[in-house]
Amino acid sequence: MARFPWRRRVLPPQLSAALDAEEHIQVIADLVDGNQLAVSRFGLWTVQDDKASRLGWELVAKARLSARVLAVIPTQVIDEFADGTQVLIDEPTREYVLAGRSALTDVVHSRVRRSVAASRHLSYPGASGWVVLRRVPGRDGLTRQVRLDHGSDARAAGFAAAVMAVADQLAALPLQG
Repeated sequence: MARFPWRRRVLPPQLSAALDAEEHIQVIADLVDGNQLAVSRFGLWTVQDDKASRLGWELVAKARLSARVLAVIPTQVIDEFADGTQVLIDEPTREYVLAGRSALTDVVHSRVRRSVAASRHLSYPGASGWVVLRRVPGRDGLTRQVRLDHGSDARAAGFAAAVMAVADQLAALPLQG
């Protein structure tokens, strides 16, 4: 099997037009609804009708495959602490039904795992969440994030300082990936 089997077919024009200059598609997969998913080093692309949109790896909380359904939990940046830590919440799960077997899911899992340099759950009065150091393609260094648990208040007294302390501890450890 060829390493890049999608290269045998032409990329959809809406995807080609949306790609950054240094961005290349690694794998593309058809969905049962006639749409497509594609993977680049910068993120997961959805190609629907006349539109292509990218979800950056730094905004993917989880990805899992079950019975040819790729479920992705995207996040949204809702705030930023004074030290630059991004405050994230989960968006609704997006499900994509693959039309056939594809290497796309392996690449998605690898990209999501490699984007996480370190993480630790923080429980705090009034707030809790995952403190994460993420690699963002095309940027130097690590991005600090806290992915809030449902019902958490990011403005709880002392929470930002606690997140910063955990992020500092994670930065001092040997990093994953």
